[in-house]
Amino acid sequence: MDEATKEAVSQRAAGLCEYCHLPEAYVVTPFHIEHIVAKQHRGKDSLSNLAWACLRCNAHKGPNLAGVDTVTKQLTKLFNPRRHKWDRHFRWHGPYLVGKTAVGRTTIEVLAINQAARVRLRQELIDQGLFPP
Repeated sequence: MDEATKEAVSQRAAGLCEYCHLPEAYVVTPFHIEHIVAKQHRGKDSLSNLAWACLRCNAHKGPNLAGVDTVTKQLTKLFNPRRHKWDRHFRWHGPYLVGKTAVGRTTIEVLAINQAARVRLRQELIDQGLFPP
């Protein structure tokens, strides 16, 4: 990925993971360009298919496009930062991200967004007045 593309994706995200909204400024591990639709599923390197993601969201998402919603038990597409509005699908309850829709719940589950270590980090940032963004 060339530097101009990386910079464009990073700037568009305003320093936040486009999935969990963790601010890049408060973590040690650099964020990554993530293919919303993985190349193995014919995803392109175009800006419309790229997202800025923290290491954990990127690693858990992998090539996944969908998962099973915990409530409806239906196969559900994951959140797409280029097509969906974050606030429609998610809300904060302290350090926990809550899914407001099947898309939100499924994304939280597949990306392990409320994994204990991630919740602890967000709580530390909340305690310091740095989170949510």
